[in-house]
Amino acid sequence: MVFLTAVNRFRRAVSRVARTHYPPFIFGITRLDYGIPIFVFHDVDREGFARDLEFLRQNGYRTLTTEEFVSLSQAGRRKPVVLLTFDDARRNFWDVAFPILREFDARATLFVPTAWMAEPRSDGGVCIPNAEDRRGFMSWEQLRNCQRSGLVDVQLHGCRHPLVYTGARCIGFVSPRLLARHDLYDWPMRREGGHDVLGRPLPGTPVYEAEPLLSADRRLLENEAVAEECRRLVASEGGAEFFLRPDWQRVLAQVHRRLQGIYGGMRHVADREFQALVRSEFVLAREAFAVELGTQPRYFAYPWMLGSDRSLQAAVETGMRALFGVGFDFGRARRVSRALLAFGRVKGDWLRFMPGAGRLRLREVVPRKVRLFFSSQHLAH
Repeated sequence: MVFLTAVNRFRRAVSRVARTHYPPFIFGITRLDYGIPIFVFHDVDREGFARDLEFLRQNGYRTLTTEEFVSLSQAGRRKPVVLLTFDDARRNFWDVAFPILREFDARATLFVPTAWMAEPRSDGGVCIPNAEDRRGFMSWEQLRNCQRSGLVDVQLHGCRHPLVYTGARCIGFVSPRLLARHDLYDWPMRREGGHDVLGRPLPGTPVYEAEPLLSADRRLLENEAVAEECRRLVASEGGAEFFLRPDWQRVLAQVHRRLQGIYGGMRHVADREFQALVRSEFVLAREAFAVELGTQPRYFAYPWMLGSDRSLQAAVETGMRALFGVGFDFGRARRVSRALLAFGRVKGDWLRFMPGAGRLRLREVVPRKVRLFFSSQHLAH
C-alpha cells in the first residue's frame, strides 16, 4: 500500500510539472507582450515579501485591483502592471502580508474560503471540530479592516475548500507523522455522525483516493462504522504509542478489510445530491459575504485547479464574472466558455524573475524548487 501510494504521488507530481505553464520572463525573455502576470501567494515571510514589493517599486510595476486587471486584460493593453493574489485568508496574511502592503501602498486580492473564518457562523451543516484549525485563519472583522483599507480586494475561494473521496482504494491511515507533515487542506472531507467534517482527522482514520470537490465528477462516502472502529483500535492500543509498532500499518489494513466485510464499503452519492453540494460552494460563500462584508463578490479563485464543467456552470449561475486557477490551468483557461473569463496564475516566488534591475536567474532557485515540489505533494490527490 505504502509503495503504490508513493509511486502514484510521484506520477502526479511529474504530470503537474509537465502541464505547468511557465511565463517567458522566467527564462530571461524580457518582452511584456505575454499578458499581465498574476501571482498567487499563500503564506509569506516578511523579508521575502518586502523584497518582492521593493523589486516592483524600483522597476516601475504597478499593482492592480481585480477590476483593473480584468479591464486591462480585455483591452489587450501591455503595461508594467501585475496582479497579486493571496489564497486562503490565513492569519499570515493579516500578521505579515497586510502590513507590508500598507508600507508599500500596494494592492492585492485576497480569496476567502468562508467556512474556515475564525468566527463561527452558519456554514450549511459543515463541521470543523478542532478549534485550533479555525484559529489559523483570519476573522471576519480582520477581513472587514482589509476591505476598508482600499488596498485589499476581498473575493471568493469557495466555502469549504474541500477534497472529497472519489475512489474506494484506501491509501493509508492517519498517523502522527502524516498529521505533522500535511496541511489541514490535505485531509478530505469525511462523514462523522452523519455530518460532513473538515480539518485534521483523529489517528487511525482511513484515507481514500480523493479529488477537489469542484473538479470531481462524483463523490463516494466512506462507511462511518469502519472508520470509527479503526480509530477505536488505535485509541485502545495507546494512541500515539500504537504507531511505534513496526507493523502498525499492516495491522490497521487487516482490520480495515475485515470491517468492510462486516459493515460494507463505500457508497456513491446520488448525482442530484452531488450537484447540490458543488453549487453550495458558491451559494454559501456568497451568502456569507452578504452577511459579513455586505458585498456581492464577482471573482472566484478555484482551490487547487480550475473546476469541472459542472462547477463552471455553477459559477455562471451564481454571478461570477472571472475565475482564477493555477500554473497548469493556462490551457484549460483558454477553453472556458465565453460566459466566463478564466486565468491561470503562477506562484509568487517567480515574481522577481520579471524584467527589471535585480531580477533573479533560474540557476539560483531551480534546485531548491525541485526539492520543495517533490517533497510537498498532496496526500490523497
